[in-house]
Amino acid sequence: MATLAAYVAEHYASPLRMADLARHCHVSVRTLQNLCHAHCGEAPLKALRRFRLHQLHAQVLARPWTPLRQHYLNCGLTGSLADRDLFLEMYGVTVREHQDGCRYKSSINPAAGEMARSA
Repeated sequence: MATLAAYVAEHYASPLRMADLARHCHVSVRTLQNLCHAHCGEAPLKALRRFRLHQLHAQVLARPWTPLRQHYLNCGLTGSLADRDLFLEMYGVTVREHQDGCRYKSSINPAAGEMARSA
């Protein structure tokens, strides 16, 4: 599983298929599915999507003014309903709401906030 995790971390933005992941780990697709279910509790492609969405969350946080389409491409995602639903399940907000929140936080002037609290 460590081999798979390292491979995914390095290649998550590339199009990855089950056969690619299994081949890299030197196991069959079925064995990879069984291993993932045993260690992660979910299918390998769902674990991959979850990793990509974690990367998306971090990228939006770091660069909230970059268009979402670019963030999706950088993370190997398409912006599908499945992506949207899993992001919502993971973080409790949609990607757009997360981006809007990050934009709001980045536009606040910390010095002005301090002055408003002390007044």
